[in-house]
Amino acid sequence: MLSHRHLSRLTTDAQAIERRLRARISPWELFALATAFGLLAGFVWAHAVLNILPNDFHFYLRAAGGDFRGYYYAYWMLPVFSLLAQVPPLAAYAAWATINILCVFFATRIFGGRVLPALLSFQMLYMVFVGQIMGIIIGGLALLWWGLHRRSWALAGLGLAVACTKFHIGIVVGAILLLTVDISWRDRLRVLIVPAIVLAVSLVVYPLWPLDLLSTMRTDPANDWGSITLWRWIGPYALLLWIPPLLLPLSRPQRMVALTATLAFAIPYFQQTDLIALFALPIGWAYPLLGNLGYLFFAVYWEGLQLLVIVPLLVYASIIVPASYRWLNSLRWHAANPPG
Repeated sequence: MLSHRHLSRLTTDAQAIERRLRARISPWELFALATAFGLLAGFVWAHAVLNILPNDFHFYLRAAGGDFRGYYYAYWMLPVFSLLAQVPPLAAYAAWATINILCVFFATRIFGGRVLPALLSFQMLYMVFVGQIMGIIIGGLALLWWGLHRRSWALAGLGLAVACTKFHIGIVVGAILLLTVDISWRDRLRVLIVPAIVLAVSLVVYPLWPLDLLSTMRTDPANDWGSITLWRWIGPYALLLWIPPLLLPLSRPQRMVALTATLAFAIPYFQQTDLIALFALPIGWAYPLLGNLGYLFFAVYWEGLQLLVIVPLLVYASIIVPASYRWLNSLRWHAANPPG
């Protein structure tokens, strides 16, 4: 069960966030970073020996050259991949993975999550090994949260634009963050200025790219082997699970964590590596450690990864079950004690 002590780290106090961001790296954090970078060095060596480029990173570089098979992201990230394509592939991969690791570290500092279990989770190491973008997406969300509390709308907007490179994560979690923080609707709209500019420029450089992306999704759909969502089994009924975290009386941190957990199992597609977005939040040690059930992949393959739906379900239940119990008790009390 998530305690108040855990969730209190998800503060809306800008000064507390600044202190956490500037705090000295602890021995455990240093160990986590050293281990992550050590494993990255091993991955670079393995890819060099096998003479292969990490699967997802290969798709990104290929998209920079105009081949969009396997590329399902916003085109405004293509200039970054074009730049990386100018250096030797393994050096580009090492730089890319380094940025992803540092972004996850940054996100745990901003949101108050635990660095050690997040950086050394199966999801993190899988992401680094195949060269995925998820660390940067989480870094964008953290930049959004930081900018909101600094009241720096351009900084927050930049973070949102980066996060929305992966649409179903950036748009949904970005909306959760924007609606969680206590600012005016005018300020929320000001945050959207930078993403709107980024989108407009991308449409000038890559005209009608959203239609091209839809065509890619239709002709070369992403595989869902590592997707953990309940949509696989119950279809659109999974959408009903959004109702409790949206309507129950919850604190802002509780609602934010519950909605982020819901995202993992109540939309059509959610890769197990995307759980790092949940692990960056202050949910304690146990849930990120449960993410290491992903190592079942080596025993039962993709079915082992699909079992990871248990992680966000447990986070969800730890908030929704007690809140539902309190709400029902409140209804009973009011029924037994009518006014007048």
